[in-house]
Amino acid sequence: MKNRLVAAAVSVLVCFAAAGASAASFNCAHAMLPAEQTICGNANLSRLDEQTAGMYFLIVGSGAPQATISMVKTSQSKFIAQRNACETNVDCLVDAYTSQIMFLKNEKSNLGL
Repeated sequence: MKNRLVAAAVSVLVCFAAAGASAASFNCAHAMLPAEQTICGNANLSRLDEQTAGMYFLIVGSGAPQATISMVKTSQSKFIAQRNACETNVDCLVDAYTSQIMFLKNEKSNLGL
């Protein structure tokens, strides 16, 4: 089961990468918000976006208890709002991604993924 989940997460990331200029959670050709445009123009932020989205999709698709999935979805929604509020501030974006990645890593570890 774990191997199928990893393969699914990798497939999602490969699909996004094959679509051209994109971060893992959105297509850069359609980036309208200042934060999205900043992420698309910065390789480090794009990698953080890919890492965040990959862990998010892995957890949500893992068959975790509904309470955990709800908590992760709520956290991701708050993170996206916080990320977008950063606009073009790279340090703010790095901080937002780092915080969310640490949360997702903890949840992933709690699930044994």
